[in-house]
Amino acid sequence: MERKDYLTTGELAQLMGITKHTLFHYDDIGLFQPEYINEKGYRFYSINQLDILNTILVLRDLDMPLKEIQTYMSQRNPELFRQIFQDRETQITRQIKKLQSMKKWMQQQRNKIQIASQTDFSKIEITTYPDCYYLYRKTDPNFSQSFSKNINELISLLQKTNPYLDYDIAYFQYSKNVEHGIYDAYDNVALLMTQKPAIKNCQILPAGKYLTAYHVGHWNTIGETYERMLHYKKQQHLRTSDRYVEYDVINNFITKNETEFVAKVEVQIIE
Repeated sequence: MERKDYLTTGELAQLMGITKHTLFHYDDIGLFQPEYINEKGYRFYSINQLDILNTILVLRDLDMPLKEIQTYMSQRNPELFRQIFQDRETQITRQIKKLQSMKKWMQQQRNKIQIASQTDFSKIEITTYPDCYYLYRKTDPNFSQSFSKNINELISLLQKTNPYLDYDIAYFQYSKNVEHGIYDAYDNVALLMTQKPAIKNCQILPAGKYLTAYHVGHWNTIGETYERMLHYKKQQHLRTSDRYVEYDVINNFITKNETEFVAKVEVQIIE
């Protein structure tokens, strides 16, 4: 054996940017084995094996399982090579799209927190909104499991068609209850979105001016915020629709302190 034509396990590992353990593992499973083992059990790899190892590492970097790599290496031919790369390219395209969606979702969440940090939650304001879209389900207010079941079903429906589309879990309260001091008639749940999802039964909250207020603290005291809104409406002689939209701005996902929870309440102004 000409020593200059062979590399030790350590030399090959350093050259290829991998660990000796990786080479030991590939040897153990029969994926990539040394060309020569001396009487002391030391492994030696031929420089002619570099292309083979490089191919294995490329396929590994494409997230191909080692068993599939082993099958390919034992059966490789130009047509199989073309098919494998075409399949992996398709998978990578899907992964890129998913990562782009995840990045957009993360940016939206950061923007929400940034806006919340700059908002005066004590103010009641009139805000102009574009069309908003929502998915809606009736629930049984007497059973908490009804909320969870319907929320999960709506989220599953949305994720099948529009994964990582940003949404808020919302509830509709109605003036027939609010004006009579009933602020906890939670008999529905909705997913609220600024972008229209690819779902047929999606409904629309129309664009326009909305009276908006924030409630800080636990939801069981949200009646205080509705009362502030009713007082403001009376003072300003405003007419509004009979449907209030209520959703979280800061919740358990962001903070564990219930006193820091923030909900937003909106109702469209009729002009």
